[in-house]
Amino acid sequence: MELRLVSMHSLSPLLVLALATSVHSGDWSQWRGPNRDARSQEIGLLERWPDEGPPLAWKATGVGGGFSSLAVVEGRIFTLGDLGDGSYAFALDESDGTLIWKTRIGDAGGHRNYPGPRSTPTVDAGQVFALSQHADLVCLDARNGERTWSVNLVTDFGGKMMSGWRYSESPLVDGNRLICTPGGKDGTLLAV
Repeated sequence: MELRLVSMHSLSPLLVLALATSVHSGDWSQWRGPNRDARSQEIGLLERWPDEGPPLAWKATGVGGGFSSLAVVEGRIFTLGDLGDGSYAFALDESDGTLIWKTRIGDAGGHRNYPGPRSTPTVDAGQVFALSQHADLVCLDARNGERTWSVNLVTDFGGKMMSGWRYSESPLVDGNRLICTPGGKDGTLLAV
């Protein structure tokens, strides 16, 4: 059974819907998929959902509010969300939605009526790279959520938020470098 993942807006639960077709699902390790082009290589998918919609496989709550998308790697779902005391990265079990770990990565909040993180975690070689809406860039261990390192694009690299949305990009892994854009007069592009 293939699982379709849907992340709802602020304070809505994460929904996972099962399609009636049985196919093997590949990893979706970063924003918009393996090639960042929003194209799935899966075949045999339904061309039209039933009028009553696909059956609900499971539902998870407690992943906070925000506008993060999902990364799915090796049976785990990774996303970001704001809880009352901060912005968090989450790992859930793909098979049933249970929480595996959550790690605070920065402060909660956002812009006007749009609180929460806007980026999608990137997963590569057992590491999760995430960027909060307040410029906190972290590297977490994908197994347990432990912080490997963290920097702030504003305080550490002279970055400047380029829009009212605050930081809303998803980090890009290129070989052994992590690419992001702090903005500001000291440099637009950063490779860590």
